[in-house]
Amino acid sequence: MEDRELIRRIQNGQKEYLNEIAEKYYNDIFYFCCYQIGSREDAYDLTQDTFLRFIRYVEHYQYKNLKGYLLTIAMNLCRSHLRTGLQAADTIQADPPLPGTQRPGSRTENRLLLAEALRSLPEPQREAVLLHHFYGYKNREIAQMTGASHAAVKSRIQQGLSKLQRLLDKEDFYE
Repeated sequence: MEDRELIRRIQNGQKEYLNEIAEKYYNDIFYFCCYQIGSREDAYDLTQDTFLRFIRYVEHYQYKNLKGYLLTIAMNLCRSHLRTGLQAADTIQADPPLPGTQRPGSRTENRLLLAEALRSLPEPQREAVLLHHFYGYKNREIAQMTGASHAAVKSRIQQGLSKLQRLLDKEDFYE
């Protein structure tokens, strides 16, 4: 069933369809939070909070892009979490794998290096790179989600990728 129909049914009182939305988007939200925060435990809590906030306001949701809407909620919760200093882990843990990748043992170290490099980017650059390259959003969609201009998003992505390249080259990531 498409998102639009799920939302329509939920707004008409069929709350059982909330589970279908959570199952469909849980991993995307969880991985996004992991790469923003660096702690699986905190990412789990933030993912739960994302869906709880969505449930609380589902009656007011105007369908546009459900995954983008959920990622925007998660992004705002992650920002708030980082601002309040509740971050529990200073370094990213061995999990999670990058979205869409397998978990062959030979790549674990590369995934860790990439995750650490991503975490070292300034928050706006990290968000833009993650949303664009890991989740496939277009610059204008990211601009809407983050409240930044199209030019700012384009710049953040370019600067973020450039910094990632330098960091990964320094770590001999490609060997």
